[in-house]
Amino acid sequence: MRLLIHGMNYAPELVGIGKYTGELGAWLASRGHQVTVLTAAPYYPQWRVEEEYRPQRWRREWRDGVEVLRAPQYVPSRVTARGRLLQEISFDVSCLYWWSTYLLRQPWDAVVAVCPPMTSGLVPALLARRRALPLVIHVQDLQLDAARELGILQQPLLLAGLTRLERHLFRQAQAVTTISRSMAARLAAKGVPAPRLHVLPNWADLDNIRPAERHNLMRRELGLTSETVVLYAGNLGEKQGLEVVLQAAALTRENSSIRYLMAGEGAARARLMWLAQSLGLDNLIFLPLQSTSRFPLLLAAADLHLVVQRQKAADLVMPSKLTNILAAGRPFIATTTEGTELARVTIESRAGLLVPPADAGSLAQAVLRLAGDPTLRKQMSGRGRKYAEAFWDREHISRQWEDLLQGLVKV
Repeated sequence: MRLLIHGMNYAPELVGIGKYTGELGAWLASRGHQVTVLTAAPYYPQWRVEEEYRPQRWRREWRDGVEVLRAPQYVPSRVTARGRLLQEISFDVSCLYWWSTYLLRQPWDAVVAVCPPMTSGLVPALLARRRALPLVIHVQDLQLDAARELGILQQPLLLAGLTRLERHLFRQAQAVTTISRSMAARLAAKGVPAPRLHVLPNWADLDNIRPAERHNLMRRELGLTSETVVLYAGNLGEKQGLEVVLQAAALTRENSSIRYLMAGEGAARARLMWLAQSLGLDNLIFLPLQSTSRFPLLLAAADLHLVVQRQKAADLVMPSKLTNILAAGRPFIATTTEGTELARVTIESRAGLLVPPADAGSLAQAVLRLAGDPTLRKQMSGRGRKYAEAFWDREHISRQWEDLLQGLVKV
């Protein structure tokens, strides 16, 4: 197959949508498919374009057998609704260069639009309709629902226009894919017919991330020995409500055997660091985003992990960090409500504890409970690894992607 993938994020971004789209593109190329990706320069989660891609320009590169076309875009220094909107518009306009000079002339077999942003599907939908090509809309994040329910966008006309665009794209697509059952239920409620709706979750890196010794290089570098290490690793964004971690750290600071790590980058990092300093949290360490080679060490160094969600965003995204937490064989605490996808996985895997969102007292109590019960932590660890192997194997999910695309091409 000759495949075109269009989305704002791609490798070498280490986390988020770019990581998974990059790995999917590389896997499809390894299977002999010709894959072209139209994307932006890597900028996430730092919200800063990587040095080797500055100054931004239209460029072509080859990565893991994939032809990657980069288009420049505006990256806001401060992440706001307006800044995000300007970023997405600038990316869409910038991509027109590649569409007009190259992409519209090529004989594609199928087109995949990765959302967000939802506008990534607009030109692919026009191309697919004009050429009678299969179009797949892959929804990694219900961005429009989150903007509405979290009050990020409050302009009724803009929301109405984006809602119409969303419905149009879903009607045009031969397949709409997403990463969790709860997100699929939301898409079904938006009118996506069941035969065209597919759940293709983000996978765990089961080969490189395995249960490992906690007393490793990472702990030695941080001067940690027998302490119980509580880790939040991932995007330090505004949608997560990460203040609850700092509040829990404050409530448990009298227990000198508990240490918190917060690793990652994101729009809220500077504010969280300021808040931690103002609270005098000497039991909390901030770490930068870790490289691919060091990330397994970080996961193994922790005794328990935190998966934090705000209540209003509970079923708008599925935290992909959970896949690798369970691959590492570590227990976790999830801040979510019953009935959400995160709660379902927590209960099914029997590898974590549930606490209400934004409830620092309950989170602190859960931390103390697991910190004081190494036997329970060990039991949860074994269950978590087995769950990841059963449901989040990368090869299995990638083959499902290939089967879907080949089935659409042959129709």
